[in-house]
Amino acid sequence: MNETLSPQERIRNKKEFSHLYKNGSRYRGKYFNLIYASNDLSFSRMAVVISKKVGSAVRRNKIKRQMRALFRRNKNLLESSFDILIIAKKEILEASWLMLQEDYFAALRSIGQNK
Repeated sequence: MNETLSPQERIRNKKEFSHLYKNGSRYRGKYFNLIYASNDLSFSRMAVVISKKVGSAVRRNKIKRQMRALFRRNKNLLESSFDILIIAKKEILEASWLMLQEDYFAALRSIGQNK
């Protein structure tokens, strides 16, 4: 199992973000919203978006690291390849690691059902 997050597995340019916002399906979780769309690649890609309203830069970066770790460690659970955009909510500051995992796994199950 490969637990790395290579540069090609990250969504970075504006065109890809715009495509997801326009054409992606949405999952609303307790700690984050997820926008996803299937892609034509052989691997899934992800990005994390956090508003300054959520907290300081230190807190936002910690949340980004946690969300990327969830994606990295569990990308084998996705049956097909997706582009995933995670938008953190303010409630994520009070979430423990286990609560984040539960919300993330619920999102993955939802994605799998809505293919």
